[in-house]
Amino acid sequence: MNVWNKVFYALIAVLCVGFTVLAANKYSLTKDWDAKLDAQDAKIAQLQQEIAALQVELDGDPLKAAESWDDLGLRVQIDRLDALYRGDVFFNCAPVEALTFEVDKDPITQDSILGAKIAFTVPTTYALTAFADAGADAFRQGSVAYVFDSGFALQAETAENAAEEAVEEAADETTNETAEVAASAPRYLGAFKFVGAAETQASLESVGLLTEEELTAIQESQQSGRSWIVCVDRLPMHAGAPDVAALIEADAETFASLPEETRTYFQNATPQAHISELFPGIGDASTIGPDYQGVLARQQATRDAENVLKARRTLALKDLTYVLVDQLVSIGAEVDEATQALYAAEDFDAAVARKRVPSYAERQATLAADLEKMESYRDLAKLKLEEAQARVAECQAAIDATLAENARLAAEIAQAQIALAKNAEQKSQNGDGDETTTAFALSGI
Repeated sequence: MNVWNKVFYALIAVLCVGFTVLAANKYSLTKDWDAKLDAQDAKIAQLQQEIAALQVELDGDPLKAAESWDDLGLRVQIDRLDALYRGDVFFNCAPVEALTFEVDKDPITQDSILGAKIAFTVPTTYALTAFADAGADAFRQGSVAYVFDSGFALQAETAENAAEEAVEEAADETTNETAEVAASAPRYLGAFKFVGAAETQASLESVGLLTEEELTAIQESQQSGRSWIVCVDRLPMHAGAPDVAALIEADAETFASLPEETRTYFQNATPQAHISELFPGIGDASTIGPDYQGVLARQQATRDAENVLKARRTLALKDLTYVLVDQLVSIGAEVDEATQALYAAEDFDAAVARKRVPSYAERQATLAADLEKMESYRDLAKLKLEEAQARVAECQAAIDATLAENARLAAEIAQAQIALAKNAEQKSQNGDGDETTTAFALSGI
């Protein structure tokens, strides 16, 4: 065998061994990465299953009708609990003051936008610690309160201690006085936020914009002797107590983890009692009434939209008024009463102040004065022309007379000259006269 063939076979063997090693390494590496990828895919699938299970736990199974409390999902359960726990409600509140203050200025008219500051006291059975100035958290300090005029006279608190006779007598006198207050229909006074509280008295400021009628209604209610009902954070909802018991029983573990105040509320409070006290004669407690919080929110949203529309139309009216008075000032003519009723006198005065060029009426008056002046100039020129024409006519007549007289004189002179010439000719022919007769003598002069 040739030596080079042996070398070639040896190289082939070396290459085969190297390729075998590389293939083994690639297989081992691919196997490890495939195992890692399979593990990651399994982990992703598990996470997706957990996410789907968590989604079902949060929102409920969309493919299954909710037949029990657990089928509702945590978000729906929280909404149900939130709908039942409606915040604080204070009954028989005594109005202390109702004042107005400037909230802002109207950007168009610069008129003051007024709000209301109110204060009321609550019975001693309630506590305003959470709304007090000292130690109150930000949420409770700025809580929204919905204030209602109950329509009934303020009821004085009964003295619990017999030794407090003076207080009891004062309460009896107050009761006699408030008994004279005529009952009226309950009325919503507005939304307010807590700005301070001390012991049994709270101070609040209005939220949003109030009309003159609403401000008047708040002040009238404060002076009427009727009590107020104040719902804090949320309005009460007409929900039956059996539903509360069913919720507690369905998830006792979750109920046990709630704060003590919340557990006490669900165990002892009857939310439907709030609505029955707030609006007497609402109906059977077993029926499901409306969500007044949602109703009020929708009404306020509608009112905000209407206020925005009103502001836009007011701005458009302001622009139209601006254009109208500018046009009227630019025209400068007399304005009738119907048109004057469309704008204020100060708007017209402002348009006059910003006018930079003469109005159409002023330019017309100026042109009329110039025209009158030019007409006087025209009449003067016409008079002078007529005088000149008269003088020309007189001159022409004088010229004509002079020419006629000149023609007559010329004719006479010509006749005289002809006669003299004939006379001279005759004398010359007749030889009449001496030789010394001159041409002048022959002329007969």
